[in-house]
Amino acid sequence: MTQDYLAFFGLFAPRAAAIDVTVWHKHNPLLPVRLTDGANLNPSGQIWRRFHLGEWEYKQDPETLDDYQARQY
Repeated sequence: MTQDYLAFFGLFAPRAAAIDVTVWHKHNPLLPVRLTDGANLNPSGQIWRRFHLGEWEYKQDPETLDDYQARQY
């Protein structure tokens, strides 16, 4: 029974710092985001993000020739 109370008070203990998720994963933002390389966003091209050193980083796949041609019509 004492362990139950200790577990309850553990909920209020200081938490560890945010965990870095260094794996890039697909992201579909609703608002424009700032890319890590400072480039402008392309209308096509998948946006990727990861949580690194306490903040989100974004990058975008380069636009392929097929993507460009499909966007023209």
